[in-house]
Amino acid sequence: MDQISRTEELEQKRSYWKQHIDSWQESELTQAEYCRRHNLKHHQLVYWKKRFTHTETGVSFAALKLEDLLVTPAPPDRASLCLVINNYFKVEIRAGFDAQLLRQLILALRGLP
Repeated sequence: MDQISRTEELEQKRSYWKQHIDSWQESELTQAEYCRRHNLKHHQLVYWKKRFTHTETGVSFAALKLEDLLVTPAPPDRASLCLVINNYFKVEIRAGFDAQLLRQLILALRGLP
C-alpha cells in the first residue's frame, strides 16, 4: 500500500480545489449551483476559495530548517521578527532569543490539530 506524505496529500487537495475554483469562476454559475452540478459541498468550496484568496495577496513564505536556528545567531542590530499565524498565534523573536525554546514552540504548534 502506497502512503503519501501529509504534504503531498495537501498539495493534491490544493490542486483539486484550485481546478474547481477556476472552473466555477469561468462558469458564471453561483457557488451553490456549481457545487450541486459537481457534487461538491458548498462550505468546502467557500473554504478553499478563501484559502486561495489569502495566499494570492503577495504574502510569501520561506522554508525554515530548525537546525539553522541553533547555529545562526541573530545580529544585535537587527529589529525583532514577528511571526503571526492565522491571526491566532503571534510570536515575537528578538536578538539573542533562545533558539531551543523557539524550536520547542514550533514543534508544539505542529502538534496542534
